[in-house]
Amino acid sequence: MATNVPWKKIQYYLQNNEESFDEEFKLWLSSNNENRKLWEELQVTYSVFGEMPEEYNPNKKQGWTQVEKRIEVRGKRIRVNQFMLRIAASILLVIAGGAVSWFVTNQAEPTYTEIYSPYGHKTQVTLPDNSIVWLNGDTHLKYESSFAHSRSLQLNGEALFEVKKNTNKVFTVQSGDLKVAVYGTTFNFKHYNKEQKAEVALLEGSVGLFSDDQFLTQMSPGEVAEYNVETRKTELSQGNIAQIISWSTDELIIENETFNNVITYLERWYGVDIRVEDDLEINQRLSFKVKTESLQELFSIINHITPINYKIDGKTVIISKKM
Repeated sequence: MATNVPWKKIQYYLQNNEESFDEEFKLWLSSNNENRKLWEELQVTYSVFGEMPEEYNPNKKQGWTQVEKRIEVRGKRIRVNQFMLRIAASILLVIAGGAVSWFVTNQAEPTYTEIYSPYGHKTQVTLPDNSIVWLNGDTHLKYESSFAHSRSLQLNGEALFEVKKNTNKVFTVQSGDLKVAVYGTTFNFKHYNKEQKAEVALLEGSVGLFSDDQFLTQMSPGEVAEYNVETRKTELSQGNIAQIISWSTDELIIENETFNNVITYLERWYGVDIRVEDDLEINQRLSFKVKTESLQELFSIINHITPINYKIDGKTVIISKKM
């Protein structure tokens, strides 16, 4: 349970997210996991809703009265009886931005589900909260099997998320030190661990980006964020969302991409290993669409517009300089 919550400092650091934490606040964050979880949820609430949390006075009776007023199920108010009041001491209510969250001690060890979508495949996953995820080729996804403790996921690859809204439990996706946090929205997240850049494209809703739990920026629909893993810098711009998520449909759209990037896209789309000889250097950018074309048909087209030769041997493609 979160303890001795420094509300004044929380309010200050939410409003001044670029400032480094003082030693007292660092000590509070590191003292237990619930303090860290509380800070993360308040960051998301502030970044998404723009509302500042107020200090909570853990008065059991007053707290349950507020819960009773706020929570409704199928249009009917939940009635809180005296038995619930007697167990209220084990529950911490966090009232922030009109949302009500509570943490209950659960001793059961969580179990995890890991999914891998291989090269050349697109995999659809329905999560425990009925959120939908589409995984691109060569993508790993790991999450708690029941979402009982948290809606936190680990990603290595590219995925399109359609998140069911739940203001009581934040939905987070982490890859490396970059984390996307939302309550409900649709976004594309791409970061393969071997790559220097991560990309987040927002279709609907609002998301907050964090690096090592430090708030980076809030995104609006139509925006694309590029995060440099080495410098930890974020660039936000309007992007071609249709192109970015085209991999999740039956059409791959390539627009003004470098030759090396095109090779990476095609490896994931066709499920092949493309090897480029060291002396080959292609400076021109390429634009095209792939629908039903076979690998042979596509490389025949690329062969006519770039100075390359190619050889397809099963699942391996060797590209060399045209003599």
